[in-house]
Amino acid sequence: MFILYIFILLIIFAIISLFVKKQRWAVATAESAIILILTVIYALSRFYNYTGGLISTGSYPIDKSIGISFSYGIDGLSVALLFLTTVIMFVAIYMSKVESFDRRFFGLMLFTEVGLYGLLISRNFLFFYVFWEVIIIPVFVMIALFGGEGRERASLKFFVYTQIGSVLLLLSIMTLFAYYGSAYNVFTLNMSTLLNPAFITKEITDKVPFWTDFLLFGFFFAFLVKMPSFPLHSWLPDAYTVSPYPLTIVLSGAISLMGGYGFFGVLMPIAGVISPSVAWFIIGLGIFSLVYFALTAMFQTNTKKMMSYASAASMGFILIAFGDGLIATSINSFTSYAGGIYQILAHGLIMGLVFASLYLIKNRTGTDSNLSVSGLWRDLPYISGFFLAGVMASLGLPGLAGFISEASIVLSSYYVLGFIIFFIIFGMIITASYHVWAVQKTLNGPFTEKLGKLRDANASEILILSFLFILILLLGVYPNLFFAPILSFVKGVV
Repeated sequence: MFILYIFILLIIFAIISLFVKKQRWAVATAESAIILILTVIYALSRFYNYTGGLISTGSYPIDKSIGISFSYGIDGLSVALLFLTTVIMFVAIYMSKVESFDRRFFGLMLFTEVGLYGLLISRNFLFFYVFWEVIIIPVFVMIALFGGEGRERASLKFFVYTQIGSVLLLLSIMTLFAYYGSAYNVFTLNMSTLLNPAFITKEITDKVPFWTDFLLFGFFFAFLVKMPSFPLHSWLPDAYTVSPYPLTIVLSGAISLMGGYGFFGVLMPIAGVISPSVAWFIIGLGIFSLVYFALTAMFQTNTKKMMSYASAASMGFILIAFGDGLIATSINSFTSYAGGIYQILAHGLIMGLVFASLYLIKNRTGTDSNLSVSGLWRDLPYISGFFLAGVMASLGLPGLAGFISEASIVLSSYYVLGFIIFFIIFGMIITASYHVWAVQKTLNGPFTEKLGKLRDANASEILILSFLFILILLLGVYPNLFFAPILSFVKGVV
């Protein structure tokens, strides 16, 4: 019940932020901090001895005749992603102090958090879909209102791609709803009821096999758009680059988790109906996305765009983990699934640190280009240090969060992929290459004197960057803090 109170409080905070003119940044930051603290307290108290399954469940019927109710509940997956969501939103709003945004921006940011929070706690497909849409609208508006040059095109592209995915998602949900009602004369949108492999196999696969393919295609398309994955990534370079930096932090750290949550929260429970050929296709798509985005990032002259492609490349590991988990057996399957979920968590925090650091660099130098500045270590040692830390975490340096997830995925995948794993290694080598090159070109070398004297991070900026880095370090040296409940969740589902 407490998680529902937090959610209601978040809705109230979002409404308040739309009307606060003076001290709008301070109010929004305080609100997001309160939600973060309450979520962490709740997670620590309820997940200390978590062994799998849903907890804190509840349901409020709205229309029993067609199975509509506001059902909520959280598990090891959703608590990890709730933590990530609240951290990312707090950091993004905090970093908004660098520029002067009006109250609409902060209200829309908090409504984005409302959508993410609602999505992660919903156990009824109607509200799952409603919150899926709630997330899209404020992000679209923020890109259109507060983005840079080309924001109209970028916002429209984002909206079109995500809405096509949303329509297919809705059709898949309605397919499950209709077939369950036809088979049992009971209409329900309860996720646990509809995500039943026995029901899907008996009532859909055996009777009309084509509809199972359609069902999976709708889910796959919607989730791949959000990650984003090749070839549904075309909105990414425009949206990430044009968006103001705080929104880019949200896009890479929070919006991308929607796709991962879809795979592990919606599709993993029905893994039994996904054929091995589809699993191999998912693995191939993940490997191709990893290599393709890594190669694309290597040729970028805009650091923000480079790291945007780096973010998409990292999400390729999630597809590899999911596909591998479908094929692998026993402990390898568990490790692969858990590694994929951990990658969502690590990726969000790492990209948050990278884009927050780049935001401060852009604010000081006035450019996103990695070819027009160099030698930033001289005047910006703190900002440069945090950017270096984020880049090292992104390429999977041992001791940091990214290493745990990538190592789990690569090691568990070896037993399924065999020599194919060298394509993953190739992608990782390319990733390391352009990360190191970006650091070498931007931070080292002779200082670009035309920039004049630059001001390094102040105390509050160092504090927020340190907060992110400490979390990345903590998840790297003590992964069981989240890996244990994630693994318990996976075992409970699989």
